[in-house]
Amino acid sequence: MITLYHYVHCPFCVRVRMAFGLLKVPYKSVVVPYDDEKTPLDLCQKKMLPIVKWEDEKAQNESLDIIERADQENKLQMDLIKDDEKMKEVTELLNHFGGPIHSLCMPYWIWTPEFSTSSREYFQKKKEKKRGPFNNLIQNKEEFLRKLYPLMEELTSKLEPYYKSSSLTIFDIMIASHLWGLYVFPEYQFKEEIHAYLQKVKDQCGFDYHRDFFSDEKEVGI
Repeated sequence: MITLYHYVHCPFCVRVRMAFGLLKVPYKSVVVPYDDEKTPLDLCQKKMLPIVKWEDEKAQNESLDIIERADQENKLQMDLIKDDEKMKEVTELLNHFGGPIHSLCMPYWIWTPEFSTSSREYFQKKKEKKRGPFNNLIQNKEEFLRKLYPLMEELTSKLEPYYKSSSLTIFDIMIASHLWGLYVFPEYQFKEEIHAYLQKVKDQCGFDYHRDFFSDEKEVGI
């Protein structure tokens, strides 16, 4: 069985969990403490998750590469990521979403069961170097919420009912995994269309965000 090393909150980790669920890939889940530098460095020589250790003992740590290897039947239309124009469009959309979502959610993620006192301090210190004090992020929440409105409108206009498609593709997993973190922010309410879209992706992927909050290591998809 393969092993997935991941953070619960990380959208790149969530996309692999979603893809594995849709593809019915069984795996052992290992939630890595955010201040654990040794595990990822030992596996892939860099502190970057997700990491999958395949049955052939090879370790791999790029989320889309992991999904592409797992999707032997191309159920997610992985050829889409080879289309530079389409990939650029989705990547730019996610980049625009990323700023306000992370600024709103990071101060809340650190209080979820994923974090211990030491990993919480490590995460906060590291992220505040880029975004500023978490207290200020919460005080400026209205600014970040305003930035999300046109992005959600743009996304809604492209749902057919999936992203520019009548069926779920890798682009939907990329988008849903980035938006999922917003469910932790108490004052954010998704547009009805976006909430329905995210729940549809969740159901098709058999995704349970909370599964790994209360267990450091378990087998999934058996």
